[in-house]
Amino acid sequence: MKRPTNINVVIGIGIFAFIAISAYWYAWFLAPDVVQARLPSDPDYAVYMGYEQAFPLPDAFVALASLVGVFGLWKMRDWGFLSMLLAAGGALFLGLEDLLFDLQHNMFVPFNDAAVIELAIVLVIMALGPAMTLLLWKHRHELI
Repeated sequence: MKRPTNINVVIGIGIFAFIAISAYWYAWFLAPDVVQARLPSDPDYAVYMGYEQAFPLPDAFVALASLVGVFGLWKMRDWGFLSMLLAAGGALFLGLEDLLFDLQHNMFVPFNDAAVIELAIVLVIMALGPAMTLLLWKHRHELI
């Protein structure tokens, strides 16, 4: 069966998700000043660190589900559809969770470089999850 063109877009999003999540955590542990939105001198640093340190496992799940989904969709297997749906739902949940924390803890005030990076991460995550879901759903009959 020929792979629908839009599914190639989902495959690209899945590859991007895997690479972006991996790069984020690589930077978090090896070059934290690049991605961390709070400094150790900030009064809410401990709360921020506690919150962020809860994310490696769920992010790893989304990254792994994306990677499995990429291979499954490439081979036009139904488990690729399921795995990518799991990744999309996980990404949307993580984006909403991140947005709520950011709003509750004024992460966008002041609106500096760190706030711009944080907002970009949240917006990308929240856009890609629904985009993947819609494209997958549109072609569900061809993929299942």
